[in-house]
Amino acid sequence: MNTLALPSRRGVACAALRREWLSHRLNRFLYAHLALVLTAGALPLLTPGDALARGAAWWLLHAVLYAVSLSSLLLGLSSAHAEADEFVWLLGQPAGVGPWLGGKALALIVLTGASSALLGLPTLLMGGGSPELMLATAGAAGVAVVCSLAGLAVGFWIRDSVRGLIAAVAMWLVLLFGMDILLLALAGAPAVQANPDWWIVALMLNPFDAYRVTVLFAVERAAFSGLNAGWLAGWWATNAPLWLAVLTFVWSGLALLAAWLGARRRVDG
Repeated sequence: MNTLALPSRRGVACAALRREWLSHRLNRFLYAHLALVLTAGALPLLTPGDALARGAAWWLLHAVLYAVSLSSLLLGLSSAHAEADEFVWLLGQPAGVGPWLGGKALALIVLTGASSALLGLPTLLMGGGSPELMLATAGAAGVAVVCSLAGLAVGFWIRDSVRGLIAAVAMWLVLLFGMDILLLALAGAPAVQANPDWWIVALMLNPFDAYRVTVLFAVERAAFSGLNAGWLAGWWATNAPLWLAVLTFVWSGLALLAAWLGARRRVDG
């Protein structure tokens, strides 16, 4: 009697990757995301004259924080909700949750990371290439990947599309404004002035702030002011690109873990 061999974990991951790619090819939201990225990448061309090389990083910084990050987050959320009707069947396969989630996440990483790399292309083609532009573009790709994986995790934990959308936008607003407003309110407190490293740690752990500060350090060689910053601020100023790379890697790993736990919760529940 012949029996069918179960697919390997690698085969399941590859199948999930292909399925994700085909799904996004039919998803108009992906094309809207690409159009947004290309439009944002063309914004530095509005900078006059020789200021193009220096001004491009500023244009990309604001485009990523206020548009591309949200679009990437919603792209990940859309990916999680795309297979809602088949969710239980997909995650109940013998290979388990991990390979399927790995292939799906890898497709998202490639899509959002590669598309964000296009942000610096128009400026580069116009002769405005610079180390600052390369740093801003690489950081943009990292932030976009983090946001897409975070959206994937939110979609797995919150299956309802409306509640998931509200939760994803709320997360984006907290990262963009909420933490900064809280830290700004606490900056003048005597306890913060006496222990500035704790304030700096909170700032460093936010990927949006890490990206913003990295660009500030790279373009303007800016420094902290109004706060008696300790050794941690000095280390961050010297190693801002390294810290941004580490932080995006850690956030991506945590987002994948959260997505895996959300998927497992649906299987067990």
